[in-house]
Amino acid sequence: SNIRIYEDSSTRPDVTNVAKTLDARGIDNNYSSTYFPDVLIDDSTNKRRVKVPASVAALAALAYNDRVAYPWFAPAGFNRASLDFVSNVQIRLNSDDRDICFDSKINPIATFPRTGIVIFGQKTLQQSASALDRVNLRRLVLEVKRVVVNLANKIVFEQNVKEIKDNFVSEASVQLGIIQTQSGVEEFKVIMDERNNDETDEELNQVNGRIEITPTRTIEKIKIE
Repeated sequence: SNIRIYEDSSTRPDVTNVAKTLDARGIDNNYSSTYFPDVLIDDSTNKRRVKVPASVAALAALAYNDRVAYPWFAPAGFNRASLDFVSNVQIRLNSDDRDICFDSKINPIATFPRTGIVIFGQKTLQQSASALDRVNLRRLVLEVKRVVVNLANKIVFEQNVKEIKDNFVSEASVQLGIIQTQSGVEEFKVIMDERNNDETDEELNQVNGRIEITPTRTIEKIKIE
């Protein structure tokens, strides 16, 4: 069907059409993610139930995730993405519907008997398979970048001597060590020495640094025999 769903439409969205429409756009971006379907929440001020975009539920899950855990934890599943404030969803997804969503990199907002409504996926819109095709790992890299940039800014206009470089490596290692103890990374390495700096860099008043991390992955499937 080529029917376009408008805000005031009574037509229920079709999962397959939603997936095909997103696939046709060919988005390849690990800084973005998408969720489906829209949700209904109770407006206590105006005493009515209102439909809001799925992004409202996603943002709420992100905020709760960061309050009880860390950015590199997945904002999905019953522990951090159970949507207690959502009273209903525009369409209830069964197992096959969720599989269709997964295949098109759509994070389903699922309804389970007795356990309620929950965000049940955390894919980004990156097309190729890598660590950055998951929301929590993209957010991990963003957090590591924020920490490293703050440290790097402190050594701008300082003397280009070994002590300054060693201090950067030490401070960055401390910060990454904290993230490691909080289950963000399994291993890391900070490099700022003769291996990635030479006389040409010194003539350019430039210092090169390198951060290597092995992120901690999440459990997304459980197989019990």
